[in-house]
Amino acid sequence: PRALDSLLGQTFRDFEALVVDDGSADRTGEICDEYARRDPRVRAIHQKNAGAPAARNAAIQISRGKYLYFMDWAEPDMLEKMYALATKTGAQLVVTGFYIDTYYTGEKFWRQTQACPAAFYATAQEFRQASVPIFDKNLLYVPWNKLFDGRRVREGGFRFRNTKMDDFPFVLDYIRVVETVAVS
Repeated sequence: PRALDSLLGQTFRDFEALVVDDGSADRTGEICDEYARRDPRVRAIHQKNAGAPAARNAAIQISRGKYLYFMDWAEPDMLEKMYALATKTGAQLVVTGFYIDTYYTGEKFWRQTQACPAAFYATAQEFRQASVPIFDKNLLYVPWNKLFDGRRVREGGFRFRNTKMDDFPFVLDYIRVVETVAVS
């Protein structure tokens, strides 16, 4: 619910949310269906357990959006800012900073910020030359701090591999062919 609430509470409202119940043994399927009943932007997909890569690939397969965002949870204006940046620059990939919260007790936690200065790279060569600090800040490893060009992902056949660490290979495959990148 925390993830879905953070998504449905976004200031950007024009999106479809594809939530995949990957054969969960807990109440995940019920929660997905409940949110789908409450909000027409939410579509619940149920499948036998096949792991996170298969769940993400199922969502890619039926997605229709101009952009794809694989979420964990999001600040209330994250999608609005990412979409505005992608639209303004024509970026095929938007990369943002993020927080890592480590909770010690209910209220006691440590917050680490991972970020790089805002930038726009108009060519693949510019991006590659500037990418080392972005890698060093761990901004290029996971999919959940990025907005991907949906058409490019679908038509390019980009999919998550059925491996234990599926995030990084997907992102690497995508950034190998991306031309324009915006960092926020």
